[in-house]
Amino acid sequence: DVPTLSVATFVVDDMPHALVAARLSAEFGIGVRHGCFCAHPYLLKLLDLSDAEVHAYRAHVLAGDRRLIPGAVRASAGLATSGDDIDRFVEALRAITTTKSPVAYEQDPHTGDFHPDHPAWSDLNRAVGASCARG
Repeated sequence: DVPTLSVATFVVDDMPHALVAARLSAEFGIGVRHGCFCAHPYLLKLLDLSDAEVHAYRAHVLAGDRRLIPGAVRASAGLATSGDDIDRFVEALRAITTTKSPVAYEQDPHTGDFHPDHPAWSDLNRAVGASCARG
């Protein structure tokens, strides 16, 4: 036996981490986390961001705009996760990286989260946690 941790953290080239999380949730019913996971300095190092890039992102956040905030997607497996669940996740990622979404998404500047462009998701008065990919 080799000790392992059933967590995968990743980015998708040319796609915001928040959009990857939203698409996994809305289109495939797969819940993941996105963002910096309370490990901002470490993740910024992993993403190889320069001091100038970090400064620019920080300025956007301080101005109330989180649309460009850097981050990654984290998927976790639990005791009940099966091989079929992992296969379904991999297929969902393949679809996200190779096909256009069947629905349009809007990004909330305040949170940086994406949600499908649909009245039920677009209601600004929706309850906290009603976003498809709160990170």
